[in-house]
Amino acid sequence: MRKLLVIALLLVSTGAMAQLQTEENPQLEALKAEKSQPALQAKIKTLENGSAEDLDLLIQFYAEDSVKRTAYSKRLIKKYPESQAAMMARLKPFLKVTNAVGAERLLRSMIKEYPGVNLDIEKTLVACHFAEMPDTARMMRYINMITVPAAKVAGLIQALDIIADFDNATALRLAAKNLEMVKKVKQLPAQGSVMRIDPRKMYYGYINTYAKLLFKAGNNDEAYKFTTEAYNNIGERDEVLVGNYAFLSSLNGKYEEALPVLAKAVKEGKFEKRYVDQVRKAYAHLHPGKDVDAYIADLQKDFIDTIKAHVATLLINEAAPNFTVTDANGRKVSLADFKGKTIVLDFWATWCGPCVESFPAMQMAANRYANDPGVKFLFIHCWENVADPLTDAKNFLSKRNYTFDLYMDPRDTSTRRSLAADAFGVEGIPAKFIIDGKGRIRFSVSGFSGKAEAAAEEVVQMVEMARK
Repeated sequence: MRKLLVIALLLVSTGAMAQLQTEENPQLEALKAEKSQPALQAKIKTLENGSAEDLDLLIQFYAEDSVKRTAYSKRLIKKYPESQAAMMARLKPFLKVTNAVGAERLLRSMIKEYPGVNLDIEKTLVACHFAEMPDTARMMRYINMITVPAAKVAGLIQALDIIADFDNATALRLAAKNLEMVKKVKQLPAQGSVMRIDPRKMYYGYINTYAKLLFKAGNNDEAYKFTTEAYNNIGERDEVLVGNYAFLSSLNGKYEEALPVLAKAVKEGKFEKRYVDQVRKAYAHLHPGKDVDAYIADLQKDFIDTIKAHVATLLINEAAPNFTVTDANGRKVSLADFKGKTIVLDFWATWCGPCVESFPAMQMAANRYANDPGVKFLFIHCWENVADPLTDAKNFLSKRNYTFDLYMDPRDTSTRRSLAADAFGVEGIPAKFIIDGKGRIRFSVSGFSGKAEAAAEEVVQMVEMARK
């Protein structure tokens, strides 16, 4: 998870970085294709004395030679410390860091090694590591070390988003505390040599984050105020902002504006009672005398029918391999222990970004069967990379208030493979298998994308089809 977080931060921090390694590089291909050693060495010599981009080209060329790659990285950072390529070279070591203490140690060494160089992104990464713990005091220490004001706001947004995932109240308290500081940034000019972050854009990004925290806390009046400000000033509105604005507008009687958005949300699986209630009020107000219940039923039916049609194309019928995993109390269970039940296996790991993104959907699906003894969900932690994976997994889930039935698929000490995952041929996580009461795999899906509501309904429909 943390590695994915770092990569995401790099891409968010500056749009230019997103294209660094995604396009073909003719110069690199030409260098690799050079057959003449004298000619190749001449080209390398020229690049060694060239621009930051030239040195970065050599770093890519020597991707498999750690000694030369490291040497050219150091030369790049020393000669062109403020270049985008140097920034990327400095950030790469953070990909190997697994905890806040390690990230903090790495930053301190960089501060000594590169005096006078802007390290705002590196400070943001350290702050985000502490946000994950969470240690908000140390998080804010590094946020406040960021020198460019707009970058400080950007870093704070990232840290707040991390904390909000498991502690909205703390994130909201911090957001409110720093609101006045953020307001002062709004009127400042853009700063920075490599990254020129727009202070106004960061201000409205922060307002958007603050509004979402208020909305989640149920503070509707304040949420409406800040949501409206964000909605009216952000060009590319995210889906949550649009949905929250519509919901809050409906609460304030703006039914004509809100109903199309809210109805679309229900049609796409937003079955949460408070949304359905607002659709009901808005439709009844705008269409007096018409059948509100039929209208809502039609919206929901369209969504469920679409999901059913898609799920039907994924149906398979294969023998499930025997497997053994261990529950959170150390008791071993196998396929035979669930004979007659429909079981949902979800292979995941704490470091897996798509796994974590899928959890709200999986919690929705699991909740649907909380009182159904015929269906069992097994959330199987695999491919661990920490010393105490059971404690890590328990803490990870409890901190985020997930009530999953946790099972462990530990790595074999000799092969370093997770045996249950191997038995199912898992190549990437999250990986889900729905097995019927006769021990047959009826569905096998991997990855995660889309909305939580749609993903949850897919799992539910898979379970229902497997039970037939």
